[in-house]
Amino acid sequence: MDTGGEFLSLKIDHQPVFSPEAFSDVQREFAQTAEEFARHEILPQKDKLEHLNKDLSLELIKKCGNLGLLAVDVPEKYGGLDAGKVTSAILVEKISAGQSESFTVTFSVQTGIGTLPLVFFGSERQKSFYLPKIATGEILSCYALTEPEAGSDALSIRTHARLSDDAKFYIINGNKQFISNGGWADLLITFAKIDGEKLTGFLIDPKSPGITLHEEKNKLGLHGSSTSNIALEDVKVPIENMLGQIGRGADIIFSSLNIGRYKLGAAVLGGCKNVIEQAIKYGTERKQFGQSIIHHDAIQKKLADMTIQTFALESIVYETAYCIDKGLSLIPPDNPDYSRSVTQIIENFVIECSACKIYGSETFWKIADEGLQIFGGYGFMEEFPMARILRDTRVDRIYEGTNEINRQVITGHLMKKILLEELPIREKLKEAESTLVNLKSEYKKDLLISEKRALETAKILLIYLFSQALTRFGQDLLNEHQIGELLSDLIMDIFILHCSLSRISQTLPAHEDKTSRLAIARVLTIEKIEDILRRSYIIRNGIFSNNDEKTSLHFIRKCETYMHLPFNTFTLKREIVRTVLKQKAYPF
Repeated sequence: MDTGGEFLSLKIDHQPVFSPEAFSDVQREFAQTAEEFARHEILPQKDKLEHLNKDLSLELIKKCGNLGLLAVDVPEKYGGLDAGKVTSAILVEKISAGQSESFTVTFSVQTGIGTLPLVFFGSERQKSFYLPKIATGEILSCYALTEPEAGSDALSIRTHARLSDDAKFYIINGNKQFISNGGWADLLITFAKIDGEKLTGFLIDPKSPGITLHEEKNKLGLHGSSTSNIALEDVKVPIENMLGQIGRGADIIFSSLNIGRYKLGAAVLGGCKNVIEQAIKYGTERKQFGQSIIHHDAIQKKLADMTIQTFALESIVYETAYCIDKGLSLIPPDNPDYSRSVTQIIENFVIECSACKIYGSETFWKIADEGLQIFGGYGFMEEFPMARILRDTRVDRIYEGTNEINRQVITGHLMKKILLEELPIREKLKEAESTLVNLKSEYKKDLLISEKRALETAKILLIYLFSQALTRFGQDLLNEHQIGELLSDLIMDIFILHCSLSRISQTLPAHEDKTSRLAIARVLTIEKIEDILRRSYIIRNGIFSNNDEKTSLHFIRKCETYMHLPFNTFTLKREIVRTVLKQKAYPF
């Protein structure tokens, strides 16, 4: 995709999507290095890491630095590898193979929101001083944004800054809370409003006079990661440590958060694969009613669902990372307006980033819950892995912006793109009737004929409902949160189907596992289409207060006739499980 949301207006075969099958040799080497490190260095010590082991965590961070795993997003000029956002996502996913969500958080902050604000917005002096040390693990970074009165509403922060009388320092006062890496960090990337108005970024040494680090927070999960509150009282920050431009802090905040959102999707993708692997191992060993429970149809259904959801998540994460990579590659590093151009590229793919965050966090929760169920009573015991996994993943739906906020972001940004005509949605709406008719003759020789027709019809249905909602509510649609959330779910479902079906379609000729890939395409489409239709009727009822309004009902029912898929999902899921059990892990 060349622009965010384009999956709604482009037909599925118009452009290829990027997926793990297209990883370069270099990217596969990075993946292998990171996974080997995770399995050999992190996994054997995951229980020690769980006890808030600062020394061990920092030791592992430095080992990551020695292997180049912290340097992927750092430009070569500053001792980095500048390997791109796809490679960065690969590393986060593979580090999760260490089965320590706590260390994955420490690693993710260091390589993501603890690095990118400097890469994108730092001065030459700041980059030269900090980035080489971040890339080697010599210093640990943290990102201090959240405040007691400013959580999801990041722009309402109250921390304030004023210029000192001698104009050499900014004097900063305020409180930050829930700061990951906060208790261990050597660098604090934070934000304050100069003169109470101009939101601006700052780089602060946590050992500066006036900074108080409160005790580590006692959390439901992630017991091995540092999370602390930080108070700033008359902290003197040299003016050269201001990050970016005065009043441009929002650019830093949202660019960092959006990158963090798709990378959270990559991190939980690794977690999903871990659960599948552990569930297979336990299910093979555990015997009930005379056989391993892995052979019970109900357990196999769970494994099939877990695999399908993981495949879908994997498909949207790497397509999103690739799209951002492609956009950023067009900006020359010496561009005098580099930071603003970066902000625009990242903002362009806000819909996709938020979708990765929402679907990733909710999918991991479902998969972890099913994994615990497969373990039965043992899953509820702390000495087995599933209890910790479930506790650790609960926060994924909260940080990087709650899923409720991210759903509003998706709806709001699509509305913006429609109103500014950045996507040809009006044209698609005008052509809706003719497009439905033409779908009868399209994809005739395609193995995914039914799936592609259903998807393209779903796109038309979403465009119709979104346009009707805009006509009914105007810009006040942003305050119709219940309808907005349903619309965002439709958008996500279409994005998931677009990426997953495109990936399957373009990789089928080169793979021996055609049968299981076709099975994934069919089950995923059937289940997503069912969700899309159910939500469509609910949205329709919310838009039209007059129950006698028949036009919209007729249109939805007409679309529904093109969205029927006559496949047996029971046999398809058994086919998928055969491949999973053969590999004894997530097989794709």
